[in-house]
Amino acid sequence: MKIRLSQGKTDENAIGAVIETAFCEEENKLIMTLALELARDITRPSIKSFVAEVNERVIGYVSYSPIFLKSDTGISAYILAPLAVSPQHQKQGVGSQLVRRGIDLLTKEGGDVLLVYGDPAYYQRFGFSEKTGRAFMPPYPLAYPFGWTGMMLNETPLPNTPIQFDCVAALSKPDLW
Repeated sequence: MKIRLSQGKTDENAIGAVIETAFCEEENKLIMTLALELARDITRPSIKSFVAEVNERVIGYVSYSPIFLKSDTGISAYILAPLAVSPQHQKQGVGSQLVRRGIDLLTKEGGDVLLVYGDPAYYQRFGFSEKTGRAFMPPYPLAYPFGWTGMMLNETPLPNTPIQFDCVAALSKPDLW
């Protein structure tokens, strides 16, 4: 398996095919729209997306978007969303490798915090915790608050009081939260 940075428009159809098979019908349109908008959104710092390939066929996808803290802490933070692996390649470590690749890149680039809204049982294995998640307040109410977790990527201490943040345009939709 090869993991590489996504090539935007070049990978759009392949990423769409992975999302279409990885999520239930009700989620497909929402996640598909999110992935397409993330691929087209230009931000500072930039959105980082990866694909996993086997025999030059995309089988997995993940995106890491910067968030913008409403506090002058100097903390650089990202959110992981979405993560998708085609069903025939699930439970084979594809998602784990995509998550680890992003953690490694963000850490090397000086990122301080990585947040995720997903299954805590899955993300805890990488070091995500509720305690870190509680230090950063999402822009919208969470349908499943137990799924909000985060991890510190370096020695930056957790803030003493929760910090609110804004997201890139693609994630700034209440129905995603």
